[in-house]
Amino acid sequence: MALLEQLQHDLKTAMRGGDRLRIDTIRMAIDALKKAQMAQVKAAFDAAGGEAADAAALAAVDRNAALNETMEQETIAREVKRRREAAELYRKGNRMDLAQKEDAEAEILQAYLPHQLSAEELRPLVEAIIVETGASGMAEMNKVMPVLMQRLKGRADGRLINQVARDVLSQPRRQTGSVEG
Repeated sequence: MALLEQLQHDLKTAMRGGDRLRIDTIRMAIDALKKAQMAQVKAAFDAAGGEAADAAALAAVDRNAALNETMEQETIAREVKRRREAAELYRKGNRMDLAQKEDAEAEILQAYLPHQLSAEELRPLVEAIIVETGASGMAEMNKVMPVLMQRLKGRADGRLINQVARDVLSQPRRQTGSVEG
């Protein structure tokens, strides 16, 4: 079942159960997916030549094209990130009630995303990529991060990847393999 269909099904279930927070959160997620779909159609329209294009080129633009699974997940992940950032700002502003609401919405949306790696699960992957890139210290963080983000995108939060990479790069390097000399 596609993510949008799953959200619509869960919306009906939440409406029957009267879960207001879940209803509002799922509606916002559905809206975000529809906006992403419209942006995709607009990009296809612009690529076809926009309003200056001939009728055949414009007819080829599929106005009902659904988002692929990756784009759906990216959209929901963006919504989760927005909720987490908003919760953080509410905490700084001492608005714990609103921060809790944003955290609850983020948790509801998180259920629609694939399992995110924890710091413990991430550490060996980050260490392997750091060894592969040949980075040896914090000065080479800018060399490591693009590779990490490309390979781990969608599997872990960017801030967590950054934090684990900083931890690994700041530790003294253990010698493995042959000794150069």
